[in-house]
Parts: sequence; structure tokens; C-alpha cells
Amino acid sequence: MSQENVEIVERYFGAAVGALDAYWDSPRSMAQALVGHDLDGDSRQVLDLMHPDMRWKNAAGIVFEGKHGCARGFDELMETSQAYSATVTEVTDLADDRVLAVLTVEMKGQSSGAAATVSIYSVLSLRDGLIADADEYLNRTEALKAVGLEE
Repeated sequence: MSQENVEIVERYFGAAVGALDAYWDSPRSMAQALVGHDLDGDSRQVLDLMHPDMRWKNAAGIVFEGKHGCARGFDELMETSQAYSATVTEVTDLADDRVLAVLTVEMKGQSSGAAATVSIYSVLSLRDGLIADADEYLNRTEALKAVGLEE
């Protein structure tokens, strides 16, 4: 199951990167597209890989619940950015249906114009072959500590 979970997370983030690219080619609300059944292929795949009870806590500590809530979270992130891109640099099985994904995110603030590059450490929990929880951290130690793998 662990290799299967890694593959699910790789597909999820591969589609998420594609959804980001599609957004910047033609900016629009993912939440509205979800309600209107008008999602691009990558956005559809991201949402299809989410458990219906998906819970996402972003690196700022804001929690979004359900597929529609996560789509709104994506919209809020894009609204605060002039530019935002992500590259997946690592996907590692943590056992117990958890996977660590490390992303390099490049962004530019909407109002400040300030550019930043950060690493995001996302701990994902899978249930029924779908991503049920995603908790983001700004460093590896904090992420591993949160799942009991570091003290």
C-alpha cells in the first residue's frame, strides 16, 4: 500500500502543478468551476484524488474542509499572488497511510510585489485510496515531529 500511496500523491501534485499552470494561462475561480462542472483536466484530477471529507491546513495554519472548501482555499491563494508556481522535489512514504511531499514554491505577493521561494513540507494522510488530510509546514523537522517521527 505504501508505494501505491506515494503514486497517488505524485499524481495529485502532478495535477496540482498543471492546475497552477492552467490558472495563470487563464485565471478563474476553481470553486466556481467546481460548482459549474467546468474544471480543466488537471483541476478535476486534483479534486478526484481528494477524499470527500478532505481537510487541508496550509502553511499559514488556515484550514479548508471538503472539496469545495479546498477549491476556495486555492482561489484565496491565487488572489493573494501575482505569480505562484510549485515543483515537487520529494515524495516519501511515512507508513501508516501517510506520505511526505516536499515542494519548492516560488511566489510573488499581489499587493507587495515581493518575491519569495520557500520549501513546503506537506504531510498527507490517505484513506480509501484518496487524500483525506494535508498539513503543510515550513520545515522538515516540524512536519516529522507533527506525525511523531522526530522529537
